[in-house]
Amino acid sequence: MSLSIFSLLQAVILTRALFVAADLTIAERLKERPMTAIEIAQETNAHEHAMGRLMRYLELNGVFAKEPETDCYCLNDFSRTMCSDHPETIRPFLLHDDETRWNCYGHLKHSITTGTAAFDALYGVDYFQYLKNHQQLSEQFNDAMRIISAQEDALIARKISFCNTVADIGGGIGQLITQIAASNTIDRGILLDLPEVVAQAGELPENCCAVAGSFFEPITVDADIYTLKRILHDWDDEHAIALLKNIKSAMRHDARLYIFDGILDYSQDKKLLASIDLALLAIFKGAERTKAEFEHIIEQAGLEIVSIEPIGDVLCAIQCKAA
Repeated sequence: MSLSIFSLLQAVILTRALFVAADLTIAERLKERPMTAIEIAQETNAHEHAMGRLMRYLELNGVFAKEPETDCYCLNDFSRTMCSDHPETIRPFLLHDDETRWNCYGHLKHSITTGTAAFDALYGVDYFQYLKNHQQLSEQFNDAMRIISAQEDALIARKISFCNTVADIGGGIGQLITQIAASNTIDRGILLDLPEVVAQAGELPENCCAVAGSFFEPITVDADIYTLKRILHDWDDEHAIALLKNIKSAMRHDARLYIFDGILDYSQDKKLLASIDLALLAIFKGAERTKAEFEHIIEQAGLEIVSIEPIGDVLCAIQCKAA
């Protein structure tokens, strides 16, 4: 696909316009009734002329529809998914790139020239510490991860055979362990994450439980299979090796660890992974990794790779055992 400066400008503006529309809950308001741009501006306490320009832009890009006879905007198939109560809502994902993350993209040069996260330089703490101190952003982050993970979790649960006791390390609000329990015959499922994260978890299956803890501290949960999904790419090698060592120390000789992450030179959608890689550089202290880079950190943690299996276009299942 050829690029042009106009397509690049369009991508940037559309991303932010969608964020503003989601933040102002425009779709929710149009769900009640079609409205003119002036009416939308009045309901959202926005500038009337500026709102007209935003709605014109979004309508031209297929986000909203317009009734020619009334000059009112209304929902279409896409904007219905921007409503919070839609079963496949994308609103948490749109709100995910809030001003703090967007500022990091604007300071990508800092990350390129220093190799460090722009977020840390801008806000004085790392991203996850910042979330601890900002409850609303933490909830938005977990909601966005839930949206992103939904299809992946179901695919993992179907493609990998899970049995006995399974522990999902850093498993967020419990989506993956819930899917595993639903699709496999397991004796017990364990969700381990920080106290403030597992507190946001919904009701888990009867044979599953939540344990508050950090993967940067000794892990005491005993399991036959450990899972680690989209965790390593948030951290640099030093931290990734440290958390892998904590899991390895908890593993019996016959236990297995499944790492679910993208692999830059192995996954099918390399372009998407490369985009995520730059976002991780600007926001976190992490990176997407090549197969050789995974082999390095896994070996340094006292583990060895048993197999690598693709899971969809991006994720791979890296099965490990104690070396």
